[in-house]
Amino acid sequence: MVNKYWLYQVHVTSESLSAYQTALLAIGRELKQAKQFKARQFTIDTQAQTSVYGILNITDDSFSDGGQYFTTEKAVARAKEMVAQGAAVIELGGQSTRQSYNEISADEELRRILPVLKAIRNTINVPIAVDTYKYQVVAGVLAAGAAIINDVRPVTAEILNAVVQANAGLIIMHTQNTTHYQDLITDIHQYFANTIQTAIKAGLTRQQLMIDVGLGGDFGKTYEQEYTLLHNLDAFNDLGVATLIAPSRKGFIGKLLNLPVSERLVPTMALFANSTSLDVNFMRAHDVEETRQTLTIIDKVKRSFAY
Repeated sequence: MVNKYWLYQVHVTSESLSAYQTALLAIGRELKQAKQFKARQFTIDTQAQTSVYGILNITDDSFSDGGQYFTTEKAVARAKEMVAQGAAVIELGGQSTRQSYNEISADEELRRILPVLKAIRNTINVPIAVDTYKYQVVAGVLAAGAAIINDVRPVTAEILNAVVQANAGLIIMHTQNTTHYQDLITDIHQYFANTIQTAIKAGLTRQQLMIDVGLGGDFGKTYEQEYTLLHNLDAFNDLGVATLIAPSRKGFIGKLLNLPVSERLVPTMALFANSTSLDVNFMRAHDVEETRQTLTIIDKVKRSFAY
């Protein structure tokens, strides 16, 4: 004889499983959406391959390439070259954020960026990002066609609203004024979770957001903390947004290996390889061709399942 209580339990368990399956499907749909990064008319599939995020500094004092592309002609030529080499995004920067950088006015920053942005926006078919924390610059470059804002300071409501109105993408970088943490990974994870929720409430989607743990510069990490972050980059993958890492030729590489900026290419590629193994989506790089070659090999190995 079948136990009625057992049948009731089976029924309840079946209903619970059904609800659980429905919830899993919903989570799956959300995670699938998070596998894309969207900025204006551009969509980048973050699962198809690891993307190169090319850096183009239109400055005279950036630590790696300051002065190399300080004229519009040289900057435009370099932007086109980077796209040909495989960059999925081109980032323009007019204000250096290296340690002890010199602050310039918003007008000067726009004077550097806008001629290059206007010259390349219709000739390259990748999103153009701008590295800035000034609202006047954000408004100016979005009006001129920039698709992504990379804000290295805690994002303000004013900048957030400008990004929402332009339907652009936003990079949220972690930064703080101290190197003290209750728990390094947990604290930064919570910072991202809170800022992501603020951005979503303002009108952005997860697909328009990207996070960067904030290495180098004066972003509130010690030398040891930077390497701890590099070891734990996958701790942020559950946030459901695209991830970016920016170790290219930075000081913590030079400190470990006693190398000048010009000799930090190989260790930078090693860090990109490590980051790819931890499923980081975008590699912010000065050396686009070498980075693309490195990532192509790693992606091939990661995605090869022949039997």
